[in-house]
Amino acid sequence: MPRGVTVDEAGVTEAYSNVRADGSENVYVMLTYNEDNTQIGVNKVGDDYSQVLEILGGDDGKTMRAYIYLRVTTGDEMSKRAKFVLLTWCGSEVGPMQKAKMSLEKTEVKKILAIYAVEHQTADLDEMSLTSIVEKVKKSGGANYGTGKV
Repeated sequence: MPRGVTVDEAGVTEAYSNVRADGSENVYVMLTYNEDNTQIGVNKVGDDYSQVLEILGGDDGKTMRAYIYLRVTTGDEMSKRAKFVLLTWCGSEVGPMQKAKMSLEKTEVKKILAIYAVEHQTADLDEMSLTSIVEKVKKSGGANYGTGKV
């Protein structure tokens, strides 16, 4: 990994597995960099995605770099299924060098967070809304054969 940045593989793998587990109430894991930007690790795991939006929408969100693995439920009245999304957040005040390094560092994160239907990167909080994300997942899913009732 670039310039000494590592991923807490054990912690991230455990949280990832927890979010993927059918019986788990947790729907997301949020990974962030430690204070000296040398390690990417689990910041938060939870069952309420709005907590992530609160963090990203706060003052710290402007300078934050984060990777969020999210489980969403999609489908119609005939079939409901879990889909997974990899979100990359790069706050509006993150420096150009840190932004550039994220692409290399994300490669290492993706080795652990390997299974997802949609990947999205943004610094726009509106694009991180659950409604926006579910819409992206639905569009990626192709044909929808239900009657339109949910």
